[in-house]
Amino acid sequence: MATLRDRLPALFAGANALILASREGKQRGPMLIPELSVQNIARLTTTGELSTRSLVKRVLDTVAVENEKLHAFVEVFADAAMHRAEELDQAASRSGALGPLHGVPIAVKDLAEIGGRAAGFGSKCYPSRPGTTTATAIQRLIDAGAVIIGMTHMVEFAIGGWGTNHAMGTPWNPVDRNVHRVPGGSSSGSAVAVAARMVPAAIGSDTGGSIRIPASLCGVIGFKPSFGAIPLDGIAPLGPAFDTLGPITRNVADARLLFCVMAGLQLPENLTRKPLLVGVPARDQLLPCDPDVLSNFERSIRSLRSAGHKVEIFSFPKALTAYQALNGKIVAYDAYRQHKALAEDPATPLDPHVRQRVLAGRNIDERHYALLLLERDEAIAEFNAEYSHFDIIALPGTPLPAVPVKAVDESKIPMSLYTRAGNCLDLCGISIPNGVTPAGLPTGLQLMSWSGADAKLLDFAEQVAQGIDG
Repeated sequence: MATLRDRLPALFAGANALILASREGKQRGPMLIPELSVQNIARLTTTGELSTRSLVKRVLDTVAVENEKLHAFVEVFADAAMHRAEELDQAASRSGALGPLHGVPIAVKDLAEIGGRAAGFGSKCYPSRPGTTTATAIQRLIDAGAVIIGMTHMVEFAIGGWGTNHAMGTPWNPVDRNVHRVPGGSSSGSAVAVAARMVPAAIGSDTGGSIRIPASLCGVIGFKPSFGAIPLDGIAPLGPAFDTLGPITRNVADARLLFCVMAGLQLPENLTRKPLLVGVPARDQLLPCDPDVLSNFERSIRSLRSAGHKVEIFSFPKALTAYQALNGKIVAYDAYRQHKALAEDPATPLDPHVRQRVLAGRNIDERHYALLLLERDEAIAEFNAEYSHFDIIALPGTPLPAVPVKAVDESKIPMSLYTRAGNCLDLCGISIPNGVTPAGLPTGLQLMSWSGADAKLLDFAEQVAQGIDG
């Protein structure tokens, strides 16, 4: 099996038509930069066809303009990013690529410790705290050549699926420039930064859908790896039983590359492309669901059949709301014990809705918590015993498209209806765009597989994304 460095020639091969058009003078450079993939950026910066310095300068200029409205970044590391870019250009001229992410601008959700900066965790309660180290997963990105552009906004303490933050401000979903719509949470800023073409990739976290939900609502790729696949040291915790880091990108191949770097894995030599058995929940288990979301989902399932995959309708042993509630109670217990002092002090500048979510764990004692963990173990065993023959489980990404922020009912949590089942049942999952509603709002197709089956899931998702009828 080849290492990441061994795979560089293959990763850099096949630059898209935008690059060729630029060389022929058919398209100006500034117009193609936002569309470049992670892999193409690494190829161009390594060969010197594009300097990392010019790329990072373009990215920073775009962020400066876009962020005023879209509110994706909580902090931009402009000086550090430019210094890093110059170092990478010098390294490329001397000895070639530093790694497979050479020169790639990446944004990081504000729950990672990076150098001298501790995680803000989407909160006003931790202003300007010094850090002592860099999270292992983020350091691996840096070691592979990435340029960290800045930290992205998020739901406070990462506990919320709408993507709203009433303390720090809510990012604006770029799919609608006229109406402030929810970006999805809790990795709201990361999804917005990628969807708005500020950066080619960003890092989010997922405890109950916080990568997949914003990816679905913003029309990008969001991959939640298997629990434990990526180290979490240096990452502010929400629910230690579920927390995962993962990439948000514009194509599956880029998500695979970032995942492999953060997980310390080798890239596969060849992608596996063969018909798989896909489990699809019975229609009644998906309700209530927006008709346009359901229509796009059902069209995607027809596309899977047309592509030669076998589709089998099944029923989850429990209602999706039961998995949603179980995941939520376990997370509430952990969140309360981490943030008890802040939540119970009315003087702290907490988002009032997050305060209530944290306080929901106050009445869960250790005995009840142990029973909840046992219930989860039993749910996993029950599901595995009945449905282990499936290669893939398919669901919609969210039951609603992006609604206006002013229409949000913070007392309700519909956006995680389909995603929390994946966390609760210890599955890996990915959301890929599968069309838009008549109003032009993106919808997502969520694909899930078993813990440890990340490679199979990514192979399948790439195959589906290239041929989906959306």
